[in-house]
Amino acid sequence: MHTPGNLYADLAGYYDQFCNEVDYTEQCEFAVRAFECFAHVDGREYLDLACGTGKHLALMQEQGFAASGLDNSAAMLEQAAVRCPDARLLLCDLAGFDQQEEFSLITCFLYSLHYSHPTSALEETLKRAWNALKPGGVFIFNTVDARGISERTIKTQLSEGDTHLSFQSGWQYSGEGEVMNLVLSITRESTEGRQTWHDQHRMTALTLPQLSSMLESVGFEVTLLEHDYRVMVPWNGESFNAIVVAVKPS
Repeated sequence: MHTPGNLYADLAGYYDQFCNEVDYTEQCEFAVRAFECFAHVDGREYLDLACGTGKHLALMQEQGFAASGLDNSAAMLEQAAVRCPDARLLLCDLAGFDQQEEFSLITCFLYSLHYSHPTSALEETLKRAWNALKPGGVFIFNTVDARGISERTIKTQLSEGDTHLSFQSGWQYSGEGEVMNLVLSITRESTEGRQTWHDQHRMTALTLPQLSSMLESVGFEVTLLEHDYRVMVPWNGESFNAIVVAVKPS
């Protein structure tokens, strides 16, 4: 049976298992190192955009940050509230938060900034991140250059008792324009039968130079790093994935 709807809502309880290959610890350790290298601000107030079930929040709390998380999925935030009962959780779109100079560090991992669509919404998200940061604060996120997007599918499988789930995700991009699609599907098989969910999210495609220009027009000082959380190496200008460190001048 095919079930339409939002996978992030319907299957939020399985999200962590689907992302079991993501090294959240490595990402958070990188964020702390980058914060210590680039920030010029007092305090450790932290906001994670598109926080999902709160795994980044929990790890950053262990690093001494006062954590807040934002997501547009109430089901995801319910999971985050269980994991991080002391965190402040905000239900809204990326381009919808309106905090003013509250945070020392903002992150947005798993390419989630691209959910801000169209480009005008992404620009609004960058402005709101700027407004939410204290002077000297840092915005860290990862991104993909549209010129390097390939139609690669990621597949994950897991079993719990007599239930077996398979998960597929992949980007689709025509090679021009600002639209790329994240296509998702999940199949759940159990003694009760087989059920399939399909979902598609329109995302913003842009190049690294375009993104850097947007950030600079907002006022950020921008550093592009190679997409490797184990080290901190300047972007070589050739790869199509990067980690962005954007500093709000003090």
